[in-house]
Amino acid sequence: MQAQAEGCGAADRSSVPRRGVGGMRGNVLRAGLWLCLTVTGLAAAAFAASFSTEPASRALLIAGAGTAALALVLLALRQLVSGLDAAMAGHGAGLRSATDIAGLERRDKELSDRIARLNAALDTLSLGFLLYDRDHRLLVINRRYHEIYRLPPGAVTPGMPAQEVLRRSVMAESRPDRSEAEHLAEIGALMGADAVPTQIQHLADGRIVAIEIQPIDGGGFVAIFEEVTERWNAEARIAHMARHDAVTELPNRVLLRERIEGAIIQARRDTGFAVLCLDLDNFKQVNDTLGHAVGDELLRAVAHRLRACLREVDIVARLGGDEFAVIQAAVETPADAATLAKRILDVVSAPYALTHHSVTIGVSIGIALAPSDGLEPERLMQCADVALYRAKGDGRGVFRFFEAEMDARLQARRSLELDVRAAFEAEMFDLHYQPIYDLSQERICGFEALLRWTHPTRGRVSPAEFVPLAEEIGLIVPLGEWVLRRACREAARWPEGLKVAVNVSAAQFTSSALIGTVKEALAESKLPARRLELEITESVLLVNGSATVAILHGLRDLGVRIAMDDFGTGYSSLSYLRSFPFDKMKVDQSFTRDLTVEQGSGFIVRAVVSLASSLGMTTTAEGVETPEQLAWLREEGCDEVQGYLFSPPVPASALPALLETWNGPKRCAA
Repeated sequence: MQAQAEGCGAADRSSVPRRGVGGMRGNVLRAGLWLCLTVTGLAAAAFAASFSTEPASRALLIAGAGTAALALVLLALRQLVSGLDAAMAGHGAGLRSATDIAGLERRDKELSDRIARLNAALDTLSLGFLLYDRDHRLLVINRRYHEIYRLPPGAVTPGMPAQEVLRRSVMAESRPDRSEAEHLAEIGALMGADAVPTQIQHLADGRIVAIEIQPIDGGGFVAIFEEVTERWNAEARIAHMARHDAVTELPNRVLLRERIEGAIIQARRDTGFAVLCLDLDNFKQVNDTLGHAVGDELLRAVAHRLRACLREVDIVARLGGDEFAVIQAAVETPADAATLAKRILDVVSAPYALTHHSVTIGVSIGIALAPSDGLEPERLMQCADVALYRAKGDGRGVFRFFEAEMDARLQARRSLELDVRAAFEAEMFDLHYQPIYDLSQERICGFEALLRWTHPTRGRVSPAEFVPLAEEIGLIVPLGEWVLRRACREAARWPEGLKVAVNVSAAQFTSSALIGTVKEALAESKLPARRLELEITESVLLVNGSATVAILHGLRDLGVRIAMDDFGTGYSSLSYLRSFPFDKMKVDQSFTRDLTVEQGSGFIVRAVVSLASSLGMTTTAEGVETPEQLAWLREEGCDEVQGYLFSPPVPASALPALLETWNGPKRCAA
């Protein structure tokens, strides 16, 4: 077939020139004959005119004959040119038709190859690809589109309208919870004139497809389909983590603020709302003694209970640590918020049965009401926090509403906080010393170092006011280290044999750094370790008990003495005395004050003195102010006393005079 076609093509190409040349020759001969006849006619006319006698007639005849002859010549030339053009055009046309047949065949083959390569490339794409013409009819589709929508091969073919293509795709992933009308509405959203270029489609099996539609020049458009399930879920998780607490899955501060802003907008049009700030009581004990894993489990249990206390329109968030916040919607009166607060107190305070432990905690609540207490997120949170601070101060386990005078107290507290920080930076604190009197030797055997602060404008500030504040703002550890170094340095200048007692806070026992701090203070001051006595309260033993006992043994190994301060006022347990052998037990001044009162605390002090003696410990009674108290303690066998009967705390400069009074040759008889 191909040989025959090539032979026919050759015959055609050879015959075309012969016909063209013959026709051209005939045209030229005919044109030449016309030209000869014209010239002959012109000569005859001129010859006849020469026989005329009238010059005018002769001239007119010759001019007419010339004009006619010229017209005939021009007509003959035009016919000749036309014949030549036609002959050449026919010859060229024959040549083009033969050449184009082969060219078109080559172009068809090249086009077919290119289309095949394009289809192969489109089928390797990880994206679904659809190309539509200006009439929104499908031109090109790749295999990945069928795979994304799990369509059988040939379900969508070129020539289909776009509406039909989308209908088949949407119906293929049909969800039983959606009607056909809803599916058609989705198609309309995808094809609408106001549709956004990129849209997200959620398939029935949980997969997510991103659809991007872009117009092309000349009409029509391209639709790209990408399965973005993993990326979408990852971004959703990141967005969720940015607005939710990782431990409890509750909203965090960011989302809480957004919800408060939304509640404020609603409050301006409708009813008010309440903001409740919650703080768990004794949570730190659980976290420190049982570990952070148990603490996290407890936080999740608390979050579950808080959700159970709320309505769907309310929201609970975790602010951090053991702090939570609640937004109570549609609050018309304070009684509505009080009812919720009581329910939370009852529910959260009930015992918890955790995986390996049973735990009981409490909760304190501060309440701010909008719009009466403000309509700004920061203001409402601040008011609720002030009320919470009041609830803690009133004994915990209660709720308090914000009151105007609370704000004044808060501002005063913040001012004091700034002053405490400034005083520490400027080293404005000082140490005073109260003598410790040895009843067996009848002399001062040492001094207890007590922190004091004189404010430039406030005057003397009570330690009961600024020490707890220093603990709250995290300043107690560096402040405690300063006290230790200063006390050791000053005690090193005292007469040999006098000891110095320094109080150590529970916060300083959170790491073994305390041992290094004590060692450095002794080395810098060159104070013998036996002359340093560290006083701790029973609450220290509640902070990671085993680690605390290990630190106490490390301090004992340095040679320092360890005293239990305020015995009987905290979480007293005889197991503490068995786990670590203290050197001294101090009787709190609250017991000493009632020694001589009928039905007072004398039997408690007697029991403490007897217990300490049995365990080989020294007993020191604080707060001795009268000779009667001193006589009672001496009779019961107390070893040491201190109090205003001997001296109030005094600056270091006053110690020589005290020693002269109580230890000198003319010392006073106690």
